[in-house]
Amino acid sequence: MLKSVLAAAAAMSFLTLGACTQETRIEDDSSAEQALEDAGNDLERAADDAGDAIEEAGEDTGEAVEDATDGNPRT
Repeated sequence: MLKSVLAAAAAMSFLTLGACTQETRIEDDSSAEQALEDAGNDLERAADDAGDAIEEAGEDTGEAVEDATDGNPRT
């Protein structure tokens, strides 16, 4: 019984290894180029959004300090 379990485990490992070594081929380079361009555009939009959020947070912080001190620099 142990031999059959070991044989089954060995067979599963070879099948798993075979599935992991399959290659992915791109038939059309234009689709890969378009995907890269889209990814670049998404990254640029995300960077713009992050910059806007940081700018807004800075403005909110300045307003909060002004409100806390009532405009008095000695407070």
